[in-house]
Amino acid sequence: MKRIRSILPLILFFSYLSIATAQNTAVEQDLIERIIENIAEQEEENPDYTNLLEEITKLIQNPLNINTANSHELEKLYFLNQNQIEQLIKYREENGAILSIYEIQLIKGFSAELVKNIAPLISTKANPKPISVKNLKHQLLIRSEHNFQKEAGYKTANENSKYLGKPWKYYSRYQIQSPKSGIVFGFTAENDKGEPFFKDQNSNGFDFYSAHVQKKSNGFLKRVNLGDFQIKFGQGLSLWSGMGGKKSSFTTQNARKYQGIRSYKSTDENRFFRGVSIIISPLKGIDFAAFASYKKIDASADTDTISSFASSIVNTGLHRNKNELDKKDALKERLFGGYFTCNLKNTQFGAAFIQYSYSPEIQIKEKAYSQFNFTGKNNYNLSLSYQTQINNIHLFGEAAQSKSGGIGILQGANIQIHPQFNLETIYRKYDKNFHAHYSNSFSEQSRSQNEEGIYIGIDFHPFPKWSIKVYYDQFEFPWLRHSSNSPTDGHEYFTQIEYTNSDKLSIYFRYKQENKADNMDADFINIPVEYEKTQYRLHLSAKPAANWEIRNRIEFSKYKQAEQNENGFLIYQDLIYRFSQFPLNISLRYALFDTDSYDTRIYAYENDILYAYSVPAYYNKGSRFYLNLNYKISNRITFYARYAQTKYSNTESIGSGTSLIHGDTKSDVKLQLKFRF
Repeated sequence: MKRIRSILPLILFFSYLSIATAQNTAVEQDLIERIIENIAEQEEENPDYTNLLEEITKLIQNPLNINTANSHELEKLYFLNQNQIEQLIKYREENGAILSIYEIQLIKGFSAELVKNIAPLISTKANPKPISVKNLKHQLLIRSEHNFQKEAGYKTANENSKYLGKPWKYYSRYQIQSPKSGIVFGFTAENDKGEPFFKDQNSNGFDFYSAHVQKKSNGFLKRVNLGDFQIKFGQGLSLWSGMGGKKSSFTTQNARKYQGIRSYKSTDENRFFRGVSIIISPLKGIDFAAFASYKKIDASADTDTISSFASSIVNTGLHRNKNELDKKDALKERLFGGYFTCNLKNTQFGAAFIQYSYSPEIQIKEKAYSQFNFTGKNNYNLSLSYQTQINNIHLFGEAAQSKSGGIGILQGANIQIHPQFNLETIYRKYDKNFHAHYSNSFSEQSRSQNEEGIYIGIDFHPFPKWSIKVYYDQFEFPWLRHSSNSPTDGHEYFTQIEYTNSDKLSIYFRYKQENKADNMDADFINIPVEYEKTQYRLHLSAKPAANWEIRNRIEFSKYKQAEQNENGFLIYQDLIYRFSQFPLNISLRYALFDTDSYDTRIYAYENDILYAYSVPAYYNKGSRFYLNLNYKISNRITFYARYAQTKYSNTESIGSGTSLIHGDTKSDVKLQLKFRF
């Protein structure tokens, strides 16, 4: 703690200076940071944010005209719930076109903080540079990443564990779009660090390839997808491939927005569909969709005296050594299904069906907690969903059933009690034998299974530039979990107070506490013992001058379980500078962190190169530094570079197993070129 005491006066000085001289907030990066960082803190797995980053970047580059956008288009703005969308449309109908972004604060339910968040994504005028319908649009991304310190996997003599490739990651993506015809074609290729490249099992080059063709129109045949695609339907109980959303500072924006079928452009090698899909619209507001998919999934294969089976599904996407390559494409997945949606004036309802089959069959029953997990060759999900608007109340929900008879239910309500007071409540109940392989609904866990809970969220704006956000979530797990040898329950509390001056600065204080039970080592058997994790955060974001922005954060973390009592902190300074007469942007961070263990880890989103992301968990003791460069070589070519280094002061090695690095420093570089023609 001595280090923090020595640097705290300096941080406070810069914070005071920022407040005194700020002109407007660093809204664009804050927007991306809030969305992704909130998700990362709740995810037990490491999701792929590529599609999300691309969608946000597209909106920043081509803001949505809020004077012409319909309800479905306004749903693309991540910060709006259905009540706010309805109020915006009503305001337009009664008062005519919105003349200024700041006028939005006059709409019921809109605050200065909300306007700051959506400002980079919207416009009150039509795009001054309309898209040409005559010319094709091409975009090519080429990226390389390199670790300077070699992991143990590159050096080991064990032939099963030895990495077969170089410590370089290669990524490329190409897309061609014809605005006139509505056709989009693209492909993605990725090779992770340590994976063989143009040799051995990857003699054809990259380890992972993905391609898609999409045709859109406004006629009867609304959309056709060939290749890789994802589906997001209802509230995510049966069909929500790709990333969803968990509890976050968006306390009253947890209702899922129907997105249908879209091309897949990410590099998650499991959670997508590969095949064909169509959407037809025989009548206005009515959609029928059908899809079929076949792909191979990584799995641990095993055999018994009778047959072979898959004992676990592997989601890492890594194929660096023989052990990992033996799991590659070990499981075949075939599926088909469809959905129906009907959109009336204030109501939407739909039904979906999906049928799976696997070869070989899946058998995962080694542990007591997995007794109710899916086993066998076939499964299906049937679901019904709806959402409706009744005055200032938005109701939404979905019910689904799997082949096992297990049921999942989610019911929510968003109520605009007062123009400045919004309440949301969600009840969910997922049976311990509810099996939905493409589910990603609102939950405490990463899977929609073995959970029941009720969530209450509040968004209150007592004064024009102030907001108070609170949520409370009470949940229980009726059966065992991988980290708990008995049924348990828990709760989570969150509150955030924020001051936002859209022309000057944004500062917020956050308090979060989670109580849950996990196994703790005992003499004879691991037993679940309740733990308490508490986090305190103070964050400031400002733009002291036209060309540069700053962010300051200090965060504390506490963890208590039985006699274990641990603490941690993170403090960082961000600087972002954009040259006026030179096409160069620079961003950097210097961070200090000190935590007693991984239990007191602290997540923090980091600025990265275009379409890339970094949300590391800061733990142990040390410092971290990164520098990003963005140089526009011409109107068609942009160069991106990033260097990051973490240096630990209390360890002589980093990581474990084949990922072990001998030493106290870990550093890497990313290089990327973007071509538009």
